Amino acid sequence: MSGLILKNVSKIYPSGQQAVKDFNLEIKDREFLILAGPTGCGKSTLLRMIAGLEEISSGSLYIDGKDMTDSEPRDRNIAMVFKNSILYPEMSVLDNLSFALRRGKMAQGEIDERVKEAAGLLKLDSILERMPAELTKEETYRVLLGRALVRRPGILLLDSTIADLEEELQAVLRQELLETYRKMDMTVIYVTDNQETARTLATRMIVMKDGMICQDDTYENLEKKPVNRFVAGVVGQTPMNFFLATVWGQENQVGLKLKSGQILLPDEKGKALAKGAYFGREVIVGIRADGLVPGEDASGSGNGVLTVTFQGMESCKTGTALKFMENETEGFCLASQAPACKVGGKIKLSVDTERLYIFERETGKTIAN
Repeated sequence: MSGLILKNVSKIYPSGQQAVKDFNLEIKDREFLILAGPTGCGKSTLLRMIAGLEEISSGSLYIDGKDMTDSEPRDRNIAMVFKNSILYPEMSVLDNLSFALRRGKMAQGEIDERVKEAAGLLKLDSILERMPAELTKEETYRVLLGRALVRRPGILLLDSTIADLEEELQAVLRQELLETYRKMDMTVIYVTDNQETARTLATRMIVMKDGMICQDDTYENLEKKPVNRFVAGVVGQTPMNFFLATVWGQENQVGLKLKSGQILLPDEKGKALAKGAYFGREVIVGIRADGLVPGEDASGSGNGVLTVTFQGMESCKTGTALKFMENETEGFCLASQAPACKVGGKIKLSVDTERLYIFERETGKTIAN
């Protein structure tokens, strides 16, 4: 069993830069925790402090209830694979897998058993005699992971380990990692910005900003119920557009007025704005790319239809994206084909009002989702 607790952990470099700030977190045994956030938010630094590769400036680290703040990396029962990890170039795959165990003077029978187990899990049996220079990127990743797994760590740390591989291959390796995690008795902490990796693997996910936790929840809740605009922009299978709007209300109706049109809100979202006294105030409306449908007829009052400027088409991970301008803000929606107009022409977008997110302009705090 390997649970982990971070209490008031901070990291301040000699330059004065504070990479992690008063960080508090409890990770239960056998959790698969995803750490996400923009470059420089402190997630990789946090991983290195857990591993013992970075000194903790202040605060405490506990593993299985034992204070390990100042312990050596070899005493933490932790294995790690980082994006820039490399194999020993002069050793075969077999020797790479067994080197740390041999250096630890483990009995040969135990070494053979562990190497056989890892090779079987990661499909390495046929390449054990190869040298690192002969391996593909996929095979190199498998060997690096195997080198960590033979130690049978209580905690496995992964930092963007498959980010450079083709998406199709990433999908295969994600599934294999999930199966390996389920078979091994270990806790996993994985730093990644890949949405599909987070969605597929996480039992829990943390979004970081400026060295602190912004939100801690399941992937599904982070996507559907972000606490603020920042989290909404980080988590989601399709990107979120953010537009400036003014709240209006009359009789039993509440809506949003944008430069490109107006949106009549569902009752629950309207009530949240009314309760918060937002009438007449500017807010930020968030609409994911798949919440906008191009080419719908703006019939009737036009509520829920935006008239925007077509800017072109480009490919994206989820298909083809139609690029447009709403006033002076660039936006994207999913579309199977280009509209029947030239770049710079006007097109209509129908808004799925049930999937709108509304945020305070000043603080970014979620008002309604």
